[in-house]
Amino acid sequence: MSKFTAVRVGIITTLIAAAGLFATASPAMAAPSLQLPFPCGQQWRLDTWAHAPALDMVKEPDQHGTDGATLVAPAAGTVNQSFYHSNAGNVIQINHGGGYYTTYLHLESRALSVGAKVQMGTTIGKVGATGPTSNGHPHLHFELGYDSDGNGSATWGYAGSERVRPTFNGVSYGAANNQTWRNVTSRNCSTPTGTASVYGVLADGRLTYTAIDAATGQRTHGAVISTTTLGFTPKAMATLNFNTILITEDSPEGKLYRIDVITNNNSLVFNPPVLLGTGYTHQLLAYDGNTHLFGIADGVLRRYTINTAKPTLTNISSGELIGSGFTLKTLTATASNWILGTTANGMLISYRIDGTPYTRLQLRDTTWQVFDHLLSPGGGVYYGHHTNSGMYRYLDTDPHDGDASDLTGLGTVDPSGWTQTLLSAQPSTVN
Repeated sequence: MSKFTAVRVGIITTLIAAAGLFATASPAMAAPSLQLPFPCGQQWRLDTWAHAPALDMVKEPDQHGTDGATLVAPAAGTVNQSFYHSNAGNVIQINHGGGYYTTYLHLESRALSVGAKVQMGTTIGKVGATGPTSNGHPHLHFELGYDSDGNGSATWGYAGSERVRPTFNGVSYGAANNQTWRNVTSRNCSTPTGTASVYGVLADGRLTYTAIDAATGQRTHGAVISTTTLGFTPKAMATLNFNTILITEDSPEGKLYRIDVITNNNSLVFNPPVLLGTGYTHQLLAYDGNTHLFGIADGVLRRYTINTAKPTLTNISSGELIGSGFTLKTLTATASNWILGTTANGMLISYRIDGTPYTRLQLRDTTWQVFDHLLSPGGGVYYGHHTNSGMYRYLDTDPHDGDASDLTGLGTVDPSGWTQTLLSAQPSTVN
């Protein structure tokens, strides 16, 4: 909106007179607490211009990405309006209960029809510039309304309408005209559910097991440590399921072992390692929870198919060559045929392995070099093992959109104490 300040206000004022839109109104009752209607972690600029308490929103830092940006519900509710308006363009209104309604104007597209149920974070449309009062400038015009007359909706867009001040993440906006808030970060973040089951190997060859509550990031079990050692020097590991781990030996032969865990409750007990075969010289392994084992050796990625929970060598395919140039420091799988890794210089890269060619999505350019292990139990949840032996957690609202603006740090599981030399999470245990 740096490009349409005074000029835009003048045009909007003219349109107000001509169309009866975007004027101020007296506040009604206290507004409910909402989250910003954009994916978790994104930053937006909010302006009242001449129509407080309504807000116009464009994406930070320079409005790039506003047009076509995903719009999500700020709270649970039911769509009660979804139509094209001659002045406001594509419009959606959501009933959040208690007499409160949110209204969205100028949308490029509407994803939902009247009667659709939404939860916080449900996609409801895309930001656009439809309708003449958008002035052809992509932005979201947002209003919170209170149904003061009890007719089952809230009026919007004109002086004397039922719009009131909105509150996002506990902060209220829209008290007066010509107010601006920069870099408002969306906390419209999904809460992951499930338990991350993490196996590890200590420097002396003993195995560890730890459970982490994905919602809170708190350890709920362990670390439980075995008294028995593997009996060989491990190189890479992947967790197939709750009781089965694959580990390669750090040797020229590249031996691959299956570790069958008997219990990981109050003690960690496993059967003697079962040798599956040789030639597995991979520095990194990851299993996607859906028959696919990925291995990287000297930058070459191969995909193996495993068709049973307790594989022998005959249950593992010979390995499909995906490509070279996979010079990753860490590797994990985020979903079926999706892998994620970091580089030594800090890049965070996601790959969709849909054959050759594969799809490469670079999420971050720097800063992830501090992690020597990367784990994902699914659901867009990532755990990064820091070189200082701390464990940190992240949430990617949409882990496969190629956009890191919705990737948010959720804090620390433990600041230290994770001294394992290898770590691997059971896939697909978190939603």
